[in-house]
Amino acid sequence: MSGTSNKPNRLAHIAALVGAGATAATVAHLASGRKSSAPSEAPTLAPRGGMPFATDSAFVGLIESVAAATAKAETVDGAVQACIEHVCRWTGWPVGHAYIAGKSDHDPLQPSNNWYLGHPTKFESFRAATLSTPLAPGIGLPGRVAATGRPAWIVDVTCDANFPRAEAGAEVGLRGAFSFPIPIGEKTFAVIECFSLQAVTPDDRLLEVTAHVGRQLGRQIASTQLADALRESEIRFRSVAESANDAIIAADQRGDIISWNRGAELMFGFGESEVVGRPLSILMPERFRPMHDAGIARVADGGMAASRLIGQTVEVVGLRKDGREFPLELSLAMWETAGARFFSGIIRDISERKKAEEKLKAVLETAPDPIVEVNQDGTIGFANARTDKLFGYDREQILGRPVEELFAERTRTVVAERFAAVLASTESDSQVALGMGLELWGQRKDGTEFPVDVMLSVLHTDDGVVVTSIIRDITERKRFENQLQHLADHDALTELFNRRRFDQELAEYVAYTARYGGKGSIFLLDLDRFKYVNDTRGHKAGDEVIRAVGRALHDSVRKTDVVARLGGDEFAVLLRDADRDTAERIAEGMLETIRERRLPLEGQRISMTTSIGIVCFDDEEPRVEDLMVSADLAMYAAKEAGGNRYHVATSDGGEYVSGMQVRLNWADQIRRALDDDRFVLYCQPILELASDSITQYELLLRMIGDDGEIIMPAAFIDTAERFGLIQEIDQWVARKAIHLLAEHDVRLEVNVSGKSMGDLAIPELVEREIALTGIDPSRLVFEITETAAIANMEQARAFAERLTRLGCRFALDDFGAGFSSFYYLKYLPLDYLKIDGDFIRSLTSSITDQLVVKSMVDIARGMGMKTIAEFVEAEETVCMLREKGVDYSQGYYHGAPRPVATEFAQIGVPR
Repeated sequence: MSGTSNKPNRLAHIAALVGAGATAATVAHLASGRKSSAPSEAPTLAPRGGMPFATDSAFVGLIESVAAATAKAETVDGAVQACIEHVCRWTGWPVGHAYIAGKSDHDPLQPSNNWYLGHPTKFESFRAATLSTPLAPGIGLPGRVAATGRPAWIVDVTCDANFPRAEAGAEVGLRGAFSFPIPIGEKTFAVIECFSLQAVTPDDRLLEVTAHVGRQLGRQIASTQLADALRESEIRFRSVAESANDAIIAADQRGDIISWNRGAELMFGFGESEVVGRPLSILMPERFRPMHDAGIARVADGGMAASRLIGQTVEVVGLRKDGREFPLELSLAMWETAGARFFSGIIRDISERKKAEEKLKAVLETAPDPIVEVNQDGTIGFANARTDKLFGYDREQILGRPVEELFAERTRTVVAERFAAVLASTESDSQVALGMGLELWGQRKDGTEFPVDVMLSVLHTDDGVVVTSIIRDITERKRFENQLQHLADHDALTELFNRRRFDQELAEYVAYTARYGGKGSIFLLDLDRFKYVNDTRGHKAGDEVIRAVGRALHDSVRKTDVVARLGGDEFAVLLRDADRDTAERIAEGMLETIRERRLPLEGQRISMTTSIGIVCFDDEEPRVEDLMVSADLAMYAAKEAGGNRYHVATSDGGEYVSGMQVRLNWADQIRRALDDDRFVLYCQPILELASDSITQYELLLRMIGDDGEIIMPAAFIDTAERFGLIQEIDQWVARKAIHLLAEHDVRLEVNVSGKSMGDLAIPELVEREIALTGIDPSRLVFEITETAAIANMEQARAFAERLTRLGCRFALDDFGAGFSSFYYLKYLPLDYLKIDGDFIRSLTSSITDQLVVKSMVDIARGMGMKTIAEFVEAEETVCMLREKGVDYSQGYYHGAPRPVATEFAQIGVPR
């Protein structure tokens, strides 16, 4: 519009008139000062051909002519150009130019294209030299003026050491020069320089007048820049307002609409011409209009202090042109101009947001877990239906209640403190478990308590912090965890403690006796001729014998003692506070109880005997491993003496030297094999059922005996574990496996002992060797046997997680052989489950095995793991494994174990 486009020119003209008024006052002051001062001494060098510069009235004419010329300029460059030309013409000096200051006080001045040249070609070389000469503050005439903020004069530029363009000026005959700044506020915007063809004595009046001209021009430029900024701001505001999706509306103090953007037109359905001049109340339902009109009147009379909504964002109801109501969000502001008050509002249609909120409330209301929102003061602001049902309160009784009152009294203080800490947190959208090591219990209205798990989600809003809490009743989970813990600690066949739990109980009691004093005894029992029962009567009969012996042992000891089945037909007993005499008396009773307990098997009653090794200890805190080795050797001494007896380990060895010697011989042979590198790796192929191709191998260890025979691991692994040699063996295998991977593009599974799972030397070796060879760590799979005894699960988990972070994989072997499987699933980062062969051998004929295998596959898939079936010996089994969804197959059907060198040379898979 024409009015808008002329606005900056009008502002500039007004600024110029104001400047001219100030100029007149300044000149009058200068004139009066000159009249009262003594006449100055005549200059030695005269300007304008020897004539004095001007009278005071002439100076006034200069100021007014510059003001008038610059006021007509449409741009800043035009105003600077007009000033240069008028000053040069007035002084009769043939060259004028402007240097432009940088943004910073340290930036160099840059030459501009604003010039006055009295001759079109004569001064061209000086102009060219100037355009290539930026000046640092303090350098040259413009630099000095910019640095000081005051005008300056040079009598003869050819004789001034601080004038870098002296040579160029001399070539075109320039001699005298003066310069004055154009300041804007506290900063110099530009510096104007003028040059004469003669050396000229400084004229203080001229410098003072041009300094005023510079200040006058600076004010005018500032006004022009402000007008430009206002115009640009208005254009931008208009552009934003017109392109905004939100409605932007302005109204006068009567509440009548004066501005209406495109967003408002789309939102309410009215065109601008339909609403301008009409009251804002047409945009809201009639029931709200009286309250709105009263608020407008109150603010119009009392200003900002009388308003409750100015500066706030509120949710209200809007009314469209077609009569439909909708929810909206209103942000209201007010300003005053020339004594009148105006209002502006940014309005957002929140219909979709409200629908989403309603859907979310519906989802929350039907959620299976209790969900509560906790306000910043710690009270409950929202609760869903499941919360009512679980805690037994009516909804009204829950809302507004402190959240800690949903918890048992013994934990309320801690719960309140933790909620307060979360509410004070600056982290948004973070999820945190409220328990953090504390067992939490909820409390119903009737006072009954139940275990809960609480997850918190923190959200920072304009209204403060809101914490959403999901409270889960974990009664069933706790029961299941207790069952899993029981299964992980107990032998499935006898319900006695298993090896892992026995080792834990023994270690704790040995540490206790060392600290507080006391004594104890360990029994290690092995049934006599049990192999004969298994071979002649079958495994089912053997299981009956094991169960019967377990019951007999349990009945033979005190409640404070510990009885465990270590595996096979081997049992262990820990007698607390038992010296040698007590231990021998109990051992006699055990022998008699087992011997006299007749077992009915297939219509016949048979009796069993056992050999017992006993070791006694006191408060000297012996190594647990040493105690078990001593008990083991004592047990062998009893067995070699004919069985059905016990033997007490003594420091001098006594009668069981031969048994000890057998074990020590094996330990020595293992040691020599390690030192002489007499271990060898075999491998067995593993078939990927989906692709019907061999994708990986399991590495199997063999030892080369003193006479060159191949010794199977069953003969020496137990001794290696008992004598602490297994860790070295596992390191040897891991190193060999990594170097095989560096030579062949396969995936290898490496067995690791439960004893090694807490040994950090293995992860360190693996990290070192992988860095050395550069192999892909995901091709190295560590396999732990389900029945392996892991002494410290936290250390084992750290061991596994460290290798997993490196990129290695983990497999659980013999899955399903015992309930430690589920314990390991919970604690270890596993990638493969290897289904125990007992479920595979009869898979095609056993419905039970088929159901169990399918369940194992479902468990593995649910946890993101792959399954490997072991002991596959027939094509029919392979077909059924595919049907049940098993991922891999391993067994003699695909290939028997063969030396690695032979197998890899045959398949020819060089990397």
